[in-house]
Amino acid sequence: MTHRDLIALALAACLCTAHAMAATRGGAPVKASDATDPPRELLASVDVHIGPDGRVIDARVDSALERDASVAVQKQVSTWLFVPVQADGHPVDARTRVLITLRPQAASFPGIGWKIVDVSLGQPALARRALLMPDYPWPAWKAHLGAQVVLVLKLNAKGRVATAHAEQINLTSPGDDKLAAQWRDIFRVPSIRAAKSWKFMPAESIDDQPVETSVRMSVTFVYYGDRAHRYYPGPVIPAPWLAPATALSASQRQAPGEGEVVPLESRFQLREDVVGRVI
Repeated sequence: MTHRDLIALALAACLCTAHAMAATRGGAPVKASDATDPPRELLASVDVHIGPDGRVIDARVDSALERDASVAVQKQVSTWLFVPVQADGHPVDARTRVLITLRPQAASFPGIGWKIVDVSLGQPALARRALLMPDYPWPAWKAHLGAQVVLVLKLNAKGRVATAHAEQINLTSPGDDKLAAQWRDIFRVPSIRAAKSWKFMPAESIDDQPVETSVRMSVTFVYYGDRAHRYYPGPVIPAPWLAPATALSASQRQAPGEGEVVPLESRFQLREDVVGRVI
């Protein structure tokens, strides 16, 4: 096997790992029937139709949960109250996709309860299960250098990436400032190029009209054989189109996991906190 063949094999392994993680995080959650013990976490994706008064008209669970869990999630979401969404100064029908993170909770009755530990409004779904990942930059491969590129993407109303911005690029080796800046640019270019080909399902609509939004994602370049994944953080450069408060809040969170899509500009707001409820 030639040197080129070995490199191609290693790159394929890296990309396959990233694709598998993306499909797991962004797609179907673990079913409770996959193991004897309950899974440590369930993800429930729910399409929610909200009336002008902020009450839920319909909630459809769009994830691979078992029937009992799916019914419980649907009943719970159907009780939620939202701040009415307005268009031209008037409350209107609106829709959003919600990602609910659940963890097992001891129940007072036989069986297992599920505690809501996180609720993400305006959660876009990938139009394709696997994203087209960027090519590993050849100079970085030769230098045995890896990186984590945190991207902020502006999605148009059709779910296509209108603008891609590298918010932060973290390297596996610090180097001096000038050299590190050059390496970050080498990783930035293919990451943005790949991101512009990504497609999402619109996450929110107001008065039956899909709306644009922004999301945060990460692309990870792992050099073959590097198991440490220790990153030296680069400077944070906020996306220029985000409101200052939104950009600051985003930069203070940890980097999204591989394949995780974090919404930034949802137009929806719950009237009360539902985190902590047990269903």
